[in-house]
Amino acid sequence: MYQIKINGILMPTIYWTLQEAFAACDYEKARGCAIICDIVHL
Repeated sequence: MYQIKINGILMPTIYWTLQEAFAACDYEKARGCAIICDIVHL
């Protein structure tokens, strides 16, 4: 399971696969919100 951290803030959504977490990071970057996006393994 993975969570994403956007600009230092851990988001509450849990992703089951790494691919879903990468897709969420890409989506946030496309929206313009995420300058720094990290993936945290739980």
